[in-house]
Amino acid sequence: MTSKINKLLEISQHEVMNKNVLYFWSGGNDSSLLLRMFLHENIMKYCRLTIIVIPFPQHCYSTENFNMTLEYFKGKGIDVKFLATESKIDENIPYSDACPLCKRIRRDRFLEYFNPIVEQGDVIITGHNLSDLMSYYIEMHIMNLKHESQELYHNRYLEVSNKFLQSYIAENDVVIFRPLLHLLQSEVNETLKNPLYANYPLEIITKDCFWGNQRKRLLQDYFFKASVEPTFDSVYALMSEKFGIPSLSDFRTLPFDTYLL
Repeated sequence: MTSKINKLLEISQHEVMNKNVLYFWSGGNDSSLLLRMFLHENIMKYCRLTIIVIPFPQHCYSTENFNMTLEYFKGKGIDVKFLATESKIDENIPYSDACPLCKRIRRDRFLEYFNPIVEQGDVIITGHNLSDLMSYYIEMHIMNLKHESQELYHNRYLEVSNKFLQSYIAENDVVIFRPLLHLLQSEVNETLKNPLYANYPLEIITKDCFWGNQRKRLLQDYFFKASVEPTFDSVYALMSEKFGIPSLSDFRTLPFDTYLL
């Protein structure tokens, strides 16, 4: 595990060097671990960091904790943008509809902020991890079984396969960077317990969203039951063999923001 973490931090330092970096922080375990690592290693001295928080669904977040966290980051000289939205999601909406809708709302709110300020070479950091990739691979099989429309399947295939790229140069030479791709969700959760990363006031989520059983928590179990080695290389090989990884020109048939969340 230590070698994975060291490699993650080494790659991160290289990717953000002298760049404007926009860091998506949801307050969940994935993004919180990475942020704690960056704070501990003082990655900010290599870049100009802005932390982006989109508090949605609103009921999950604490205004009191927001204010405390904001003061903490101000003391560190780190810019934080809280991008509130007036959008709502009904508590009774099915998970299968709620999660995609939530992601669209969060993505659209980010773009309202991002599009007027984008500069060539900006880096956007997201918290996707290996468990996400496992679930995306299973999702592709399910879409095949359901005989989804060709256009829907193709677009989702491009979105999914793009997540297997740790660093992706998108429109305007904006870089989408995913440092956690070699860590399982269980490894993320375990690393959060490390005392090195514990002493930061970064608790902004007060309770889970309406749809707590996220897809990746469920679908990754198929890999373990099938005795597939849970490593990035093995999952990437499965995806590449079964579905292929498109070329950059194929990816760019969809706008870059499709690949963010």
